[in-house]
Amino acid sequence: MMRKLATPPEQTRRGAVLVLIALALPVVLILCFMSVNTAYMLLLRTELRVATDAAARAAGSTLAATDDQTLATNAAKDIALLNEVGGTGLVLTDPDIEFGGSSQVNPGNPYTFTVDATPTNATRVNAALANQDLFASGLFDASTFNAAQSATATHANVDICLVLDRSSSMKLYTWENLPLLPGGDPRKCLPPQPGSRWLALDAAVTEFVNVLATTPAVEHVAVVTYSSDYFMSCTPTVTNTAATIDGDLNVDLTTVTNAMTNRSGTVWGGMTEIHSGILAGTAVLTGPSARANARKVMIVLTDGNYTADDPVPYATDTAALGIRVHAITFSDGANQTAMQDVAAEGTGDFYHAPDQATLEDVFRTLAATPVFLTD
Repeated sequence: MMRKLATPPEQTRRGAVLVLIALALPVVLILCFMSVNTAYMLLLRTELRVATDAAARAAGSTLAATDDQTLATNAAKDIALLNEVGGTGLVLTDPDIEFGGSSQVNPGNPYTFTVDATPTNATRVNAALANQDLFASGLFDASTFNAAQSATATHANVDICLVLDRSSSMKLYTWENLPLLPGGDPRKCLPPQPGSRWLALDAAVTEFVNVLATTPAVEHVAVVTYSSDYFMSCTPTVTNTAATIDGDLNVDLTTVTNAMTNRSGTVWGGMTEIHSGILAGTAVLTGPSARANARKVMIVLTDGNYTADDPVPYATDTAALGIRVHAITFSDGANQTAMQDVAAEGTGDFYHAPDQATLEDVFRTLAATPVFLTD
């Protein structure tokens, strides 16, 4: 009788491993395809987000610069085509691009977009990716992938009025910690001299204009200067008006620098009627040169203490007209408490600049970036 030879243990193990491999391979392949598809879907979502954001920014910037919705729509479509999603440029149609208003209830809160609201300061782009093929689609119930994305760009077109102190103390040197120019000081009958507070302000306003010139939006800026109704017995005599519009709202920012240059080369002086400056600034921002779809901002600067009326109630009235009032004190002799109240009542921010370098930083900060994604 012949004996049956036993299968070597090594062969048994090899056979079992082959069976396990045969059973596990389809599962591994399915998991691999699932991983690849998951990564691919994440990539498509990211590409769609990037393309939608770019289109919204393009539309927002164009709308800010031109106030033309047709041009803004075309800009969004052109930029979208340059951004590939799944290997092809994103195609947008006119209905995918909406215009309206975007606003916050309070600072720090999310922005809310409302279609066709005025003022028109925002553009929303709605993009979709439909029926994008997946890998090994026959193995899964879902063979295609769909995604949608939206982005809202809010532009901050701003009408800005600089309300600047040209009282006699602005002729003091920046290192002089005095509240007033002394009565017999010869600088009273001279234009502001090198090293004066006024020329430091002139340099800070130039920084302000330089930053605005780099933004894609179109800001309109005006300059109002104030002191008091004042007569100076110089040779020749000088008569001051409490507040004057030295440059009306204008898209050309050289209007601002020219207004500052003109004041830097003339003789002026007087007291510090801040309320007169606020009234003149309010007239500018509510006048015929103001734009209906632009935010309104007033920047009030002083180096001293107010004379005549308290400016705080005037700031309250200005804010009620939708104008935001920022306040700046320049030099440690200025009445910071009063100007903090002006900013608070004007729903604006308060800044104190003890020196020229800080003043320039303040003006650079106030030259805000005008186009930003809010959703």
